[in-house]
Amino acid sequence: MRTPTPPSPPRPRPAAARPGGRGICRGFTAAELATVLAIVAILAGLGTPDFLRLRASAATASGADRLLATLHFARSRAILSGRPVVVCLSSDLENCLGRGPQAAQGWIVFENTRAEFTPERDPGEPILRTHRLSRPAALHATRAAVTYWPTPRAAATSTFEFCSEVAGSTPRAVIVSQTGRPRLRTGRPGGASLCSGA
Repeated sequence: MRTPTPPSPPRPRPAAARPGGRGICRGFTAAELATVLAIVAILAGLGTPDFLRLRASAATASGADRLLATLHFARSRAILSGRPVVVCLSSDLENCLGRGPQAAQGWIVFENTRAEFTPERDPGEPILRTHRLSRPAALHATRAAVTYWPTPRAAATSTFEFCSEVAGSTPRAVIVSQTGRPRLRTGRPGGASLCSGA
C-alpha cells in the first residue's frame, strides 16, 4: 500500500508581495551619483564655444598636415614611376571634383596614365591614396587639381585653404608653387580668403 506524499509547504511570498510588508528599495550610492554628475558636466562642456573652436582648429590643422604629406608623396611618386600623378579634390573619393559649387569631401591621388593636361580620372587609372575630411573642416582651392609631372620642378600651382564655420578657429592653407613644392601657411593673409563667408 502506497503512502500518500505529504503536500509541500507553501513558498513564502516576497516581502513586496506580502500585505503590509516592506520591499527592498535600492538607491544610488554617493560614488555612483558623483560619477553621473561628472559625466553630465563633461557632456555639457562639449558644447561650449571654446571646445568647438578647439575641435575646429584641430580638424583644419589635421587636414592641412595630411594634404601636405599627400602632395610630397605625389611629387616623389611621379618622379620615381615616370608617370604623371594627380592630387585632386573629390566629392565621392573616386573622381575629381567638377566645376561648379560642389563641396569637396576630401581628395584622391591617382596615376594619370593618359597624361591629360586637364586632370580627369579615367576608368582603369589606379587610385593611390584617398582622404576624407574630418568635420567641421571645409576645404576650398584656387585650382581643384594639381598634376605632378615625372620631371623635377614641374607641377601646377594651387592654394588649398582649410577653414571652418566655427567663429574664431584658425584657418590653414597649403600652397603649391610652380616648382611643385608645397608649403604650409597658418592664419589668414592680408588678402581675401577662399573660405566662404570670410
